[in-house]
Amino acid sequence: MVRESLLENIRVTGWTLVALTTSAALVAMFVTMSFDLERKMTRTLRKLGPNAVASPHFLSAEREGNLDLWKEFEDLVNRENMAAAKLSLEVVTVRGKPIVLAMSDPGELARMTPYWFVSGDRARAGSECLVGKRVARLLTLEPGMSIGVHSTSDSNEVTHYTITGIIVSGDEHEDRIFVPQLPSPSLKPRLTYALLSVPGGEEGIERLNAALHKAQSAIEIKPLREILHGEKSTLEKMDLLSSIALLAVLVLTVLGVSSALLSRVVERRKEFALLQAIGATKRSLIGFLLLEGVVMGAAASIGGFILGTLISEIMVRQIFHVSVTPQVIAFPITCMIILGVTLLTSSAGVIRALKIEPALALRGE
Repeated sequence: MVRESLLENIRVTGWTLVALTTSAALVAMFVTMSFDLERKMTRTLRKLGPNAVASPHFLSAEREGNLDLWKEFEDLVNRENMAAAKLSLEVVTVRGKPIVLAMSDPGELARMTPYWFVSGDRARAGSECLVGKRVARLLTLEPGMSIGVHSTSDSNEVTHYTITGIIVSGDEHEDRIFVPQLPSPSLKPRLTYALLSVPGGEEGIERLNAALHKAQSAIEIKPLREILHGEKSTLEKMDLLSSIALLAVLVLTVLGVSSALLSRVVERRKEFALLQAIGATKRSLIGFLLLEGVVMGAAASIGGFILGTLISEIMVRQIFHVSVTPQVIAFPITCMIILGVTLLTSSAGVIRALKIEPALALRGE
């Protein structure tokens, strides 16, 4: 009987199903993305630069030549498959000026500093170097020039590097010269630290510190709180925007479906009047209308969940270049919301149907 009733009023049924399915698709999309988007976006943000710095507890241990100081840290980075770049700093003289020289693996440094603007190319060979903007301005340096680096421990020891690029970073790195290796193997760096990109924010950093402490490592990881706060704020704003958009969709859906169902009741007033005239109770009439709504809501939820998952996949692939992970929990949430909307709007139709006077409706009034 419900199926025949829905097919008999195919125009209104079709419009109602389209509205409910669209709403269900958006609900499924927002729910799926709210569960999966944070992970995807966090991974993308982790490719934009470091969010933590690792350094020794006691610098004296490094000065004493403790070669195993960084061993546990490097093992942990490899186990966790994290991006990290270790930098060893030493003070040298270039053209008579004291300059901080930073030694780091070129590949690791490039992965951790994609936000650098490099005028020229990054250094790759052992005889090449990158120069910070402020150092280049101080010494009047340009890409392609050669510079001689003098060790402060031995002024007669000179190592020549070819400048491949000038970097603009907006931080202390503009005061340094970056080389793939220190000028002399016997030269001991004054300070070594590492830039890290740690998934999971502060919780992930605390977990890594706990692992290092358990291994009795002298390395401590400190969060870059400005970056972590910015990431957290961005994710919270996206969640808020998604919630507002979802609320707007549900309000518009309620209004659209309510209008369709009220129109459906008006068109079927003679049918309802006839049912009451032959003995149908108000309870059975209410049950019949609510059952119609439940059937349409269930059909819309299934179709909307499939459509919403496909839309999520397309959007996430276009924005983050990865596949979305379908969330099973999105289906029951979508069903609950859409069925709730359907029952709410069907209630408006029920109230309108109960106001129909059978005698007047059968006379066409």
